[in-house]
Amino acid sequence: DKTLPTLGTVTIASDNTYDHLATTGDVITLTIVSSENINTPTVSMLGATTGVTITQGADASNWTATKTVTGGHSDGTAVFNITFADIAGNNGSAVTSLTGGGAVTVDKTIPTITTASIASNNSSGDELAVPGNIITLTIVANEDIVEPIVTIATQSATVSIGSDAQNWSAIYTMTENESNGNIPFSIAFTDSAGNAGVT
Repeated sequence: DKTLPTLGTVTIASDNTYDHLATTGDVITLTIVSSENINTPTVSMLGATTGVTITQGADASNWTATKTVTGGHSDGTAVFNITFADIAGNNGSAVTSLTGGGAVTVDKTIPTITTASIASNNSSGDELAVPGNIITLTIVANEDIVEPIVTIATQSATVSIGSDAQNWSAIYTMTENESNGNIPFSIAFTDSAGNAGVT
């Protein structure tokens, strides 16, 4: 046997809600299928072999490699390197690219709200509100976020997405129950990877 083995399938995914993203605590899985039986491959993920668990599948041509994202890993595309040899000892060419599917991006950056402006539709001024007036909170984040949970005057507000997932608005109609004074609001939010912003 002098034939060099090859990897016909190399795909990657995260166990995050969005499998193309990963944050701290998420597990990234590399799926490997070779052209023939191979010895246990050596796999580097996120820049190191440390912390990588390699598991054989149904036979020695099917393997998975997993690694958990930690606080020490850098944001960016989850890189990998696979070195391998067949049972006869023929070394395949190291693989660093996928055969299909999308890459996984590590994102541990906490999102922020860059704009949070509040206004009323009161005819005497948007800084005034009486029962029946609609209060609108305009929200802009520095990156895409999932639908935020918003309260206005301590009550749940109706949230709508704007032109993209960085832009949102929340509305609440004032009632007789609200106290006089400045209208408080709160915004609870996370980015697509699951990193919670500071509310």
